[in-house]
Amino acid sequence: MPESRPADLSEYVERVRAALKPFIQQFPLWEQDGHLPAQFFVALGEMGLFRDRWRKGAADGHYLARALLEELAPLNAGAALALSIHSEVFTHALVRYGSVAQQGLLEDALAGRAIGCFAATEAGGGSDLPGLKATATQTGEEWHLRAEKRFITNAGRGTHVLVLANSVTGRQGPCLFCVPLDSPGVTVRGFYQTLGVRSADTAALSIDTTLTSADLIGRPGAALLVTLTLLDFERLGAAAALLAGAEKAVRLAAAWARRRTQFGSRLLDHQALRHRLADRWADVYAARSALDATCRRLWEPSLPHVEIAATKLLAARAASLAVDETLQIFGARGYITVYPVEEMYRDVRLTRIGGGADEMMREIIATSLDIADPKAADLLDAYEAADFPIEHIDSSN
Repeated sequence: MPESRPADLSEYVERVRAALKPFIQQFPLWEQDGHLPAQFFVALGEMGLFRDRWRKGAADGHYLARALLEELAPLNAGAALALSIHSEVFTHALVRYGSVAQQGLLEDALAGRAIGCFAATEAGGGSDLPGLKATATQTGEEWHLRAEKRFITNAGRGTHVLVLANSVTGRQGPCLFCVPLDSPGVTVRGFYQTLGVRSADTAALSIDTTLTSADLIGRPGAALLVTLTLLDFERLGAAAALLAGAEKAVRLAAAWARRRTQFGSRLLDHQALRHRLADRWADVYAARSALDATCRRLWEPSLPHVEIAATKLLAARAASLAVDETLQIFGARGYITVYPVEEMYRDVRLTRIGGGADEMMREIIATSLDIADPKAADLLDAYEAADFPIEHIDSSN
């Protein structure tokens, strides 16, 4: 990706803002309702936002995905989460791995008429994708899919869901299916009442249905690799959204600290507070720099999986600290619903769990450290060879 600002970015951002403007007053209602309206996806589709993001492909169009989420996340974190899953996971799967038979569905996804969600988590697990209990049994061209899935974003307004399941036919391994939510045997069992990101509905799903090979995403047995790729892009989107929200939080805190006085001085004149805000700004800057550096590596032959995990971990940490500090500086006003801080505080907590928990991100990073490093080993050999006491020399003579 070129270092200079892409020529079409400013125009794209203006279209994003124009598409969002009619809905901004509705965002509080969405939080109360617990669902996004389907028309929201259609409006963004009609503005060409999904189509332009994917016109250039996963890596080449990623800067547009970032722009969309960075504009939306500070306004409504739930909407940003829902759009990220629809675009960076569902639409991405159709663009990159979809069959010829799924091209019509892809067109609907780009237009916002089809709304996608992703179902991997099950009742007994979260990040343990290899431990799936959902099963897919093949008979000829038909597949019988049985699954109980949890914590599925977009299921309330969605039209299709990507379902991860283990094939029990031969040695094919995990499979990924694109399942219409109105299929016989597919039931949305209900919606969870969540701490934050309330406009992005979260559902439990029961599936006992028959599909065909045309409903597969990618080839049987390759689903885990496909899923990891999709989640990598979703994690980059999450990092971009988080940092946009974190920057908003620090700016609000600084504005309040400039205005509010305590003991005859502005809050910002108290060194302890101004230095804490400076630390939070440095955290956000460092995480954003990591995001920029990681995104520049999306053109490599293989995705920088470890760096993406590190970027999400840093962004989640920076955003959590920034919002927590903002609430502290606002004091009691940060705790009431008149100000946006309490909603930001509730919303930001999900990111350390969803899209890969902090612990999973650390495990990805730690696993990369448990690989032989000949250069470091040679250095240690040299240091250990010299690791003995220096002979005492009597200087009195």
